[in-house]
Amino acid sequence: MNAPRADFRVRRSSDGGRDTLLLMTRPWTRSLLAAASISAALAVFSISLDAFGESGHRIVGSLAEMHLKNTRALKEVRKILQPNESLADAAYWPDRIKDPLYEDGDTAMFRLDHPGHDTYHYANLPFQASAYSLDVPGARPTDVVQAAREAIRVLRTGKGLFRAREALRLLAHFTGDIHQPLHVGNAFVSASGPLQFIVPNGATGWRTTLGGNALVYGPENRFNLHSYWDTHAVNITMGQDDVAAFSAKLFAQTKPQQSWSNSGDPETWPVQWATEGLARAKEVHQGIRLVSYLGPDDDKRVAHRWLIEQPAGYDDRARPLVTQQLALAGFRLAATLKAIWPD
Repeated sequence: MNAPRADFRVRRSSDGGRDTLLLMTRPWTRSLLAAASISAALAVFSISLDAFGESGHRIVGSLAEMHLKNTRALKEVRKILQPNESLADAAYWPDRIKDPLYEDGDTAMFRLDHPGHDTYHYANLPFQASAYSLDVPGARPTDVVQAAREAIRVLRTGKGLFRAREALRLLAHFTGDIHQPLHVGNAFVSASGPLQFIVPNGATGWRTTLGGNALVYGPENRFNLHSYWDTHAVNITMGQDDVAAFSAKLFAQTKPQQSWSNSGDPETWPVQWATEGLARAKEVHQGIRLVSYLGPDDDKRVAHRWLIEQPAGYDDRARPLVTQQLALAGFRLAATLKAIWPD
């Protein structure tokens, strides 16, 4: 599937139509802030952006390394990463640097060049959408799909928005993000009348759930649907295993299916993953009941919240889906790297 090309730079889209937003040239800070303001209405900042949490991202990186054993791609990966740095480490770095107290040799310059880096981790398309496209509300030129495409482009050509090590770490992470059901597909709720999930048509009449961050449940409404899929669903799937043990078990027990492979230009693969992910987002919202409207949280970080009720057996539905998505993400990260550096 071909999508309009969003290159983080000034250029004509591949269909010869409208110009895409250009974000490649310095100063990047000004360009990125401009892009954020354009998409503000639909690409609202999500409170929790750690798709799959630390364990999930490390599992994706670990699986990819297993799939890359004895390949040229793994040798190229090790040239880019630091000694003793694994793809599991690389996959977690883009979340780790959201902590303002965290510092390493690369973080300061990356934050300076990309002050909006935390918004690269998601898109907010209605989960009812049939396919990812930049024309769909909630997609934007700096969303997770376009950022992953840019990372692939950098690793293939040596040119682009990111440095090579940044691109590799970001690709390892964003592959996991796109395979987490709520980092592409988002629910919108009616602003008036009966509470229901709707497709946003026009500028009013709907409110975003911020990728499930605004759909809360549990004691004192402390939990939300996004964090459920980030961490809780992963934790109950892993059981008592640590990352290494679970990764090894998943690699041994899960045989890649033909449908896992993508076709066409590797730069279009994140678009294919996102389109597939919209179907997973539909599954995630199936049976979720909107109980009541709660308004903002005490800290005024979230303007609109809704109390939800999960259907019976939701954990049992989550385990096989998480297993599948982690396995897919690890396989596809490896396949992408092998496409960039074929044997």
